[in-house]
Amino acid sequence: MSNFTQRLMKFEPWRAGRGALLAYVLVIVYASLNPFIGWHTPESFTLFNWPRYLTAFDIVLNVLAYAPLGALVAALWRQYARRSGQASRAAWAWSVAVAAGIALSGALELLQSMLPGRVSSPLDWVANTGGAMLGATAVTSAPGRTALARIEFWRYQMFAPGSQAGWGLLLLTLWWFAQLNPAIPFFEAGNIVSHAAAGEKAPSYDPLYLLPQAAGITFNVCGFALMISLVLASARRTWLIVALVLMLGFMAKVSMAALMLKAPQLITWMGPGTVMGLVGGFLLSTLFYSWSYRWRTLAATLFVFAGGVMAKMSSVYAAFDETLRLFNWPYGHLVNFAGVTQWVHEVWPLAAFIYLAAVFIRQRGPDGPQRAGATPR
Repeated sequence: MSNFTQRLMKFEPWRAGRGALLAYVLVIVYASLNPFIGWHTPESFTLFNWPRYLTAFDIVLNVLAYAPLGALVAALWRQYARRSGQASRAAWAWSVAVAAGIALSGALELLQSMLPGRVSSPLDWVANTGGAMLGATAVTSAPGRTALARIEFWRYQMFAPGSQAGWGLLLLTLWWFAQLNPAIPFFEAGNIVSHAAAGEKAPSYDPLYLLPQAAGITFNVCGFALMISLVLASARRTWLIVALVLMLGFMAKVSMAALMLKAPQLITWMGPGTVMGLVGGFLLSTLFYSWSYRWRTLAATLFVFAGGVMAKMSSVYAAFDETLRLFNWPYGHLVNFAGVTQWVHEVWPLAAFIYLAAVFIRQRGPDGPQRAGATPR
């Protein structure tokens, strides 16, 4: 029997936790009700009025937004049933997940009718429900379980087992998600509107402006690379995997800039300080890959902290409205997308610092969760 077949027989989709579900619900609530101001008693509930125009983009986005919710609820229900000794029926898990999607979407659509900047719609409710159905089906159906088992198998081939590595992978996923906002500089704080404003007073090649910016990016890249090395199943060819992850983030930034930004702003986020910091941080990180797991964790913690401080000191924030003017995106949901990604980007350094500090405190020996036989490279 192959390793994949053995893992498929024991597979529990996503091994979801209540914390992951709570975090995702909070993201949906934030995206649905932001900016949370201007509450008023509605004259009528537009939830019961069918919209005059249908936008394919909005429908697809609403479906995709609730698919993870349906998957998480279904996975949690099956886990709860198994632990309590009850029959773990896929139909029950699917029904509970769909009901959760209907309830959450309906409640948020009703609340949107009390906000002047939001429009509730029965079409959104239907699309959200369809997304919950899609996610629940992916977890409970045989084809979906097989596909997720393959993803799970690849995850344990590439990355270290355990919740410690799982939280690290979650942080890496959030980092990549933040890169989808092209108005956010690469491994910096602030936004790209501030580059032009700062350039009027201090040109990009002025050492007083360039060196602190490059130093902050160098520390951020080095800490980020070391964090990647901590979640790998094997320490071999760490530099190559780090380079691939950085390339994926870079490609996401370039692609979204070409898709969403106005033409003059396509490469505003890629200044000389960014180039120097990327190269310097990548090369600096290679000096630490041979260190033991515990001391690499300490180095990653210090670099993430130093990079976060330097980035804040060398960056300037423009008004949110000024940032939105850089976009060329006629499909809607821009404010929600920009707000959520900006919030993730700003919170990420603090979350990474807390995660790395906790890993360092809990790690008693020099060896981490990487598999036996792995040798640093």
